[in-house]
Amino acid sequence: MGFTVIARVSMGYALVLVSLFTLIVIGSLFVARDALLSDYPPAIRERYGTQSARGRRTAAVAGLLNLALFIAVPVVGVLDLHDRTEGRLGFLPPFVLGTTGFLALTLFDLLVIDWLLFCTVRPRFMVLPGTEGMPEYRDLAFHAKVLVPRPVPWPLLAVPGYGALVGGLAWLVETVTA
Repeated sequence: MGFTVIARVSMGYALVLVSLFTLIVIGSLFVARDALLSDYPPAIRERYGTQSARGRRTAAVAGLLNLALFIAVPVVGVLDLHDRTEGRLGFLPPFVLGTTGFLALTLFDLLVIDWLLFCTVRPRFMVLPGTEGMPEYRDLAFHAKVLVPRPVPWPLLAVPGYGALVGGLAWLVETVTA
């Protein structure tokens, strides 16, 4: 299988992953504005106070939906890659699929959801009641620091880690079922 096919399939499933993740995030905020309270800057969390019961339930459902998403999309993507090739996939094509998907998700989350929507546009469904106008909503650096914490930038390490998990599991399943 050529790299062009792997790249095209990986980008397609990355788009699916990003789209569904965004729907879950935005949908959870429409259900309960404080569903993602733990992701807000500390000063906003402090002023807002305790997360509501509805926010906790919504966050739990969103977490389960995202977990299902992070499992289902690469499984379908690997099956698609497998259908496009003769023989075994091995490790590399599923690794590229997983890494591409998680990288696209990470970049979209930072650039569009965090910086564009949360910090710049600030739609009402993202602003917690009683915290309107706080300067922390415009803190671009907060979101970058969350992505690259010190001393170990584990969120960035999760990108190839997710790819390795997808590639390793695909290879293992092929090996065991061969």
